Amino acid sequence: MPRLVYASRFEVQTKAGMQEVLSSYRDWVVGHYRDWRNMPEFDFDPSSSEPLIDLPEGHELASALFQDGSERAVRIRWVLPHDQDAGLRWLNEIRVGQFNDRCGVEHLISIESVEYSVSPARLAFGSPRVVRDICSRSPAFVGDMQIQAEPYIVRRESLQDFLILLNSELRKLPIVLLSPYARGDLNRIDPQKLALNLAGVAVIVCIEDPELTWDFVDEVGRELSCFNGAARIYWPGFSTESSPRSHRLFLGSWIDQIGSNSASRKIEQSIFAVTAFRYIPDPRIADLIRRAEAAERQRLLSEKRETGDNFWADYERDLERLDLAEKKIEQLEAENANLKANQQVFFSLEDGPDDKLDGGDDDVVSFHSVAEATREAATKFSNLEILPSALSSADDCPFQRPDDIFRALKDLSEIVDDWERNRREKGSGGDILLHLRNRGWGKRSSMHISDTTKGKYKNHYEFEYRGEKQLFEPHITIGAGDTNSCASIHFLFDSERKKIAIGHVGRHLPNTKT
Repeated sequence: MPRLVYASRFEVQTKAGMQEVLSSYRDWVVGHYRDWRNMPEFDFDPSSSEPLIDLPEGHELASALFQDGSERAVRIRWVLPHDQDAGLRWLNEIRVGQFNDRCGVEHLISIESVEYSVSPARLAFGSPRVVRDICSRSPAFVGDMQIQAEPYIVRRESLQDFLILLNSELRKLPIVLLSPYARGDLNRIDPQKLALNLAGVAVIVCIEDPELTWDFVDEVGRELSCFNGAARIYWPGFSTESSPRSHRLFLGSWIDQIGSNSASRKIEQSIFAVTAFRYIPDPRIADLIRRAEAAERQRLLSEKRETGDNFWADYERDLERLDLAEKKIEQLEAENANLKANQQVFFSLEDGPDDKLDGGDDDVVSFHSVAEATREAATKFSNLEILPSALSSADDCPFQRPDDIFRALKDLSEIVDDWERNRREKGSGGDILLHLRNRGWGKRSSMHISDTTKGKYKNHYEFEYRGEKQLFEPHITIGAGDTNSCASIHFLFDSERKKIAIGHVGRHLPNTKT
């Protein structure tokens, strides 16, 4: 039984209509036999239903034209052996239909075993070159969304447009977001190559400015964001209320560890698995082919009825075939239900506790309030000394993203370990601000408050630590705007005790701008 491993479905808007798409498929097939199979005279007309002869052993190639009034569709079936595994073969099923000013394109790829051998199939592939070419030459659409076989670059002036697309209920394709490293280096994954391999099934988006990633964090929240060299798949249906596990994160450190090519392949395989599972045929093409085939059967039946040539024998044979077909449909429906059930189990395992191995974050938490997050951090992180003043301000904080507070406190705790490790290995623990930047807090952290703020509001920044009042200038600011969407953490690093003292967690403290 063939297993569907790739499915794409999109529309193309071209002046030449269906002919331009069919020309691309002709070039793709003909190029394969002329360039790779040493058949310089080979040719193929997708619009012709004439059978092809003299194909290499194990190859099949056929096309059929369907027409009903002004509507036309072509179906191409191309079967060829797997180059690296003689026991497998590829099945390409292509359907192209012209409807008004749009040309619908469907391309399915299945893999089938042709010999019994209990060994894993090595499937390494991307979107077929022909799909990339079609999406590159002409405007291609999935619904109202235009797609291309190139990455999109998000800049400051286009961030809001990207956020609208990300949250749109009309979006049908996943978005793969690639973020830069905090120090400014670009993501290790090649966005151009990834866009080509996922042409027609995903949209690749890059942020190149590390400062811009923090504007993105402010919009979606840290748990759902993507920064410091990470990649994330945002599936359709995304919202700021989504579970972080529903939109898979591949950490920059994990990409560094396994290499960019392996990371790209992992992302591609995740998307190909879902597209094959969620594929539904274009109803317009399916209906046109069904109508055309029914009309052709009716024509043949009428001819045989008029001539009387084997009419009743053919009629009885057709009834037998119909009975077999109905039984086959029942079997396929049962098998399809079983495959879907197995696929659901696969997805649930993929999102389970071992997700960390694939770059996911297995420490996702959810707090109901800043106070709850702060108290949990006080219990969990021994490198922090969370002062009574911080617990009091946390109790009074209405900030709506307490998980982000917990993450910031967690990072501060881990920075103490990083500092101590550097001190042992290099003789100096390094600048705390640099440690904050390395963890992605560059734009939202500072070691000082302004002199004017200090002169006017100094007492707001003083908290009692070790028996005396001290000025807690270093801080992290999370979010922006009103108290529901903005909060700050003020701290001091005590290098002698190897602890970070937290003096304030809560509402943004007053300054000359407020």
